[in-house]
Amino acid sequence: MSHYLKYFATVYLILVLLVGLFVYLFGLGAILLIPALIASAFLSARYFVKHQHRLPTQKEKKPLIWGSTIIAMTFEFIFLFVLIWMSPQTDEIYRTIAYTGRGPNSFLVAASIALHTLLFHIAYNGYARYSLSKRAGLEKNRD
Repeated sequence: MSHYLKYFATVYLILVLLVGLFVYLFGLGAILLIPALIASAFLSARYFVKHQHRLPTQKEKKPLIWGSTIIAMTFEFIFLFVLIWMSPQTDEIYRTIAYTGRGPNSFLVAASIALHTLLFHIAYNGYARYSLSKRAGLEKNRD
């Protein structure tokens, strides 16, 4: 499974760096990381199906989903830290974070974990199934 997690990490890191460049150069919002996350999740699921010629089993899905969630959130927290650090309002951002307290911040992190897990669950269940059926259709048309 580590091969597929490394593939996801590579694709997501490249997309995060490209999106980060656009965010920094054009003053866009960090919300643009969401399409990069979705694309990386779906590309990783398709890569698994392409190389294994099957859907991941239940035993394989667990490390793929949770490993991808951990990798994605680690990259996003680093990216967010760098964005805050490079911002001219860094002190004000830190004061606002401290003012909101642990409760709302913990809720946001828990919601983020849930959304990431849901996205990877959709990728490795629904999109992987779609990729497999599309692949089977292409092979059938070739014959």
